[in-house]
Amino acid sequence: MSGTTTKQGNAQNWFSDQWLVDLPPRPITNVRILEHLLFWLWNGYSAYTALDRVLRVEPSLPPDPDLFTVMFTTHVGTTIVLFYLYGYLVVPSLLSSLVYYRATRILIWPKIIFVVITSASIFLLFNVYDFYLFSYAAEHYKPVPAYIKRYYDLLQQTGPLGIVANYSLVTFVWAYNLSYVLLPILIRTIREAISWGVESVVQREQNRILMQDQLQLLKFQINPHFLFNVFNNILALIQRTNREAAELLRRLSNMMHYTLYDTDKNFVPLAGELKFLENYIEIERSRHFNPEKIIFTKSGESANFSTPPLLLITFIENAFKHGLNSSSDDAWVTIDLQIDSVKGLLLATIRNSVSNLTTPQLKPGGVGLANARQRLNLLFTPNKYSLTVTEEAGVYEVFLRIPLNRVESNEFDHAYQLSHH
Repeated sequence: MSGTTTKQGNAQNWFSDQWLVDLPPRPITNVRILEHLLFWLWNGYSAYTALDRVLRVEPSLPPDPDLFTVMFTTHVGTTIVLFYLYGYLVVPSLLSSLVYYRATRILIWPKIIFVVITSASIFLLFNVYDFYLFSYAAEHYKPVPAYIKRYYDLLQQTGPLGIVANYSLVTFVWAYNLSYVLLPILIRTIREAISWGVESVVQREQNRILMQDQLQLLKFQINPHFLFNVFNNILALIQRTNREAAELLRRLSNMMHYTLYDTDKNFVPLAGELKFLENYIEIERSRHFNPEKIIFTKSGESANFSTPPLLLITFIENAFKHGLNSSSDDAWVTIDLQIDSVKGLLLATIRNSVSNLTTPQLKPGGVGLANARQRLNLLFTPNKYSLTVTEEAGVYEVFLRIPLNRVESNEFDHAYQLSHH
């Protein structure tokens, strides 16, 4: 009974996630266009040399130019159509169905039906195409080359739908048109196999790195030194006002709850992430004699968006560590977060003062920034985010722009409760 339930659940997830094992479409680039052009130049040259040989009436005589044009253009044209039809629709559907069945023992019937009907229809159309093409060539161009006459005589015996009634014609149609489908099948099979292999390796590596990164961030959040400082501040506040102490304890409790229970997914509600950052910044304010030197601003609507958890805290913590905590009394930190709800972007500008006594921050070639970029590259494609780090005139600045996931509002009830807690 449990096995049946699992299969039904898998099938439901499969269809709701738009056929999971399909690879995302590759971007159309100039390199890909050039590769396709070179491939078709080679394919056209191969067809040209082959037809130039078989369309000769005599080996010493060139083929009829009009007949050659008809046969060449129809051959290349149908090859292009079938290559992209099979290569980008039929073959991926067949392979993904086989992969999913091997993994789950569940048949994806829409894909299987599509592959079967498409292949049978193309095979039948081959017969119709060959019948009328060779009939036209034999009747309009004299003398008829032996290559044309041989296939014309065979096709005339059965008609345009002879493949249905004559088994011997099946072998002919399959053998004659094998090159039309064999090449895209081979190329796309190799391409899909390599892509799935690469995606599998990348996914495993991404999961490993993200897990390590999450653990490191979690360790940072409950770093004993950090907690020691906070509890010392709480002790000092309790001696003055219980209200301030209670507020600080509440913020610390929310932070620890967030890191322990709300960051177990690759993307979390943006409202909860912003509240976590706000709690951290307010705790840092309580630790400094000049809290007005810490400026935190945010604008835009966070509802209906999700973002990777604990992504900005690395840069914000770095600003406090090397800005306020290691500088003179005139040190400062500014954090500005902007949410562009139209474009679905989060823009973060984090700046802090730098003195000659401070230790180096996340330098462009440093390990800290390299790790940050590595996580960003795992989460987003390089052209989807922007990270700029500059230091000049005693000011260290990090600018980060990342895309936000837009989701349904009912998925954010918890985030709203957290942000209004």
